[in-house]
Amino acid sequence: MNSLHLAHHLTEPEREAIRDWLASSLNRPQAAKEQWEKGGIASLALGRRFSAVRLTEPLVYATAESRMSVHVSRALASALHGPVLHAPSTRRFYAFTPPVAPDWGWSPHAEYLGRDNYLGVPPIELTDPEDGLDGYWAVPVTRPGDVCDPDRLADLISAGSLELKGAAS
Repeated sequence: MNSLHLAHHLTEPEREAIRDWLASSLNRPQAAKEQWEKGGIASLALGRRFSAVRLTEPLVYATAESRMSVHVSRALASALHGPVLHAPSTRRFYAFTPPVAPDWGWSPHAEYLGRDNYLGVPPIELTDPEDGLDGYWAVPVTRPGDVCDPDRLADLISAGSLELKGAAS
């Protein structure tokens, strides 16, 4: 595990509290925990405890001014103050947000995912793109209830969209 991606070292009770919070998005939380125990990705319900905003890689790379995972993780952590997943095969990042729809409007590079959506979430220990699964925590969850600041996320989306628009002209 790449310690560079960890905000701080979590105790086992802290990790268990985070797993409980994430899994509580489901009617059967044990299903998610069993999937993580096997090292797999659990499908979690959005819109109850947390939602997510799907961000394109170009948007994130434009705001981070880098494609290197360590630089991207640092930039996202600094900008959003909350957890973000990266799914390399779909070329998307997922910023965890409060379970209410944001008011940042529309962007071709960002999509709000709330109720009636599910998100594949890897075990919280997977914080390195080399960990093997198609998904890792670019910015890990540090405590139950940990979500990105919606205003900061809106700013990131706006800045990245402007950067991409400028690069396309």
